[in-house]
Amino acid sequence: MKRNCQNGFTLIELLTTVVIIGLVSAMAVPRFTQAYERMEFKSANKDMTSTLRLARSLAISNKEVFGVNFNSDTKIVSLFKKDPSSVLLNTFETADSLIRVDSMGHNFNTLTTDLTDNTISFRPNGSAIFSGGGNIISMATTEDLIGIYQFNILASTGRVKTTGSYY
Repeated sequence: MKRNCQNGFTLIELLTTVVIIGLVSAMAVPRFTQAYERMEFKSANKDMTSTLRLARSLAISNKEVFGVNFNSDTKIVSLFKKDPSSVLLNTFETADSLIRVDSMGHNFNTLTTDLTDNTISFRPNGSAIFSGGGNIISMATTEDLIGIYQFNILASTGRVKTTGSYY
C-alpha cells in the first residue's frame, strides 16, 4: 500500500505566519519603548536615593558631616565630605571634598528642591541638616511618558522616603 504524504508548509502558510508575527511585533514596540523609558527614569531616581542614603551612612560610619548638593540648572547631584573647619554645615563650598558626581540624564526636565541652598548634610548621628522643607522633586518627560518622583528627607532621623508616579 502506497501513501501519498506531504510534509512541510506551503509558501502561503509561511508568509501568513511572518506577516502575523510582524503585525504583533509592530504593536508591541511602543510598549517596549515606554517600559524602557520608565526603567531608565526609575533607575536614575534610585541612584539619587542611593546617593542620599550613602551620604547618611558615611556620616554615621566616619563620624563626620557628609552632604548632597543638587544643581537644578545642570541636573547634577554631588556627594561631598564637609570640610571640618567650615562654619556653615548645610552649604556646599569649594573647600569640601567631592566624593561622587552624578548626572541625571537627558530626559530630566526638572530637578527642584525646597531647600535654601539645594544642599542636605548629614550629622554623625544620622540626622539631616537643611533649611527648608526637605523635599526634592524630579520630573522627566518624553514622547510616551511623564514621570514625577518626590523625595522627602526627615530632619530628625535623616531617613529618605520616595514616591513616584507615571502618566
